[in-house]
Amino acid sequence: MRMRSGWILAAAITVVLTAISPGVSFAAAEISSNAGHFVAGPFATTTLVSSSNWAGYAALGSTGTVTKVSGTWVEPKISCSSGKTTDVATWVGIDGYSSNDLVQTGASGDCNAGSSSYYAWWEVLPSPETTISGFTVHSGDKITATVTYSTTTHKFTMTIKDGTQSFSKTKSVSGTYRDSAECIVERDTVGGTLNHLSKFKTDSFSSCTATIGGTSGGIGSFATVSQIDMYNGSTAVALTGSLASNTSFTVTWKSYG
Repeated sequence: MRMRSGWILAAAITVVLTAISPGVSFAAAEISSNAGHFVAGPFATTTLVSSSNWAGYAALGSTGTVTKVSGTWVEPKISCSSGKTTDVATWVGIDGYSSNDLVQTGASGDCNAGSSSYYAWWEVLPSPETTISGFTVHSGDKITATVTYSTTTHKFTMTIKDGTQSFSKTKSVSGTYRDSAECIVERDTVGGTLNHLSKFKTDSFSSCTATIGGTSGGIGSFATVSQIDMYNGSTAVALTGSLASNTSFTVTWKSYG
């Protein structure tokens, strides 16, 4: 089974750099590494992030404050080309933005030898993803995924629903920071190499919400929020649109990467 890299690989843009044109590469004097998340600049001033594997939104909090993230999206229809191996994963998760850990669940659309396949999964890094057996996913499905942390049992619960289908997994996870909540469109990293992003028109979250420090709201309602665009160097791979009502947004495919 492949290992999914849920960590963001990014260069952060500070508030003072508000006018960024698509296609401009982002330089940083020093890049710090957090198990796959490469970021420059203080998180407190980050508003726009360029990542090689993530697109979407992340809300950041103090350590131990994130207890829930939930997202609803329409599974995008992917177009497969003969001879091209690609993937796209749409998911919600706690952590992974600025820490080594990540608890996540979502759905993927893969292309292999010109054929497409869709499936749901859950994952607790650093272990590989687990495909959810018997859970059928098709393009156009409306999917809702949630990750919660219980301050009573100190366990995480990953839940995903698609029509009448529902799956839930509860696990004890040690060493979590619980300092970020994300709704993300991702291309996988396998063996340290980024896959091509499956071709789709748009991947849209109709809702992305979180609970941080006991306050619940749309992902854009928190004090520190990162909007993440996916780039391969200076080439746009997937671009994230602005938030509507602090909770909904669309990611648009631009290139395989």
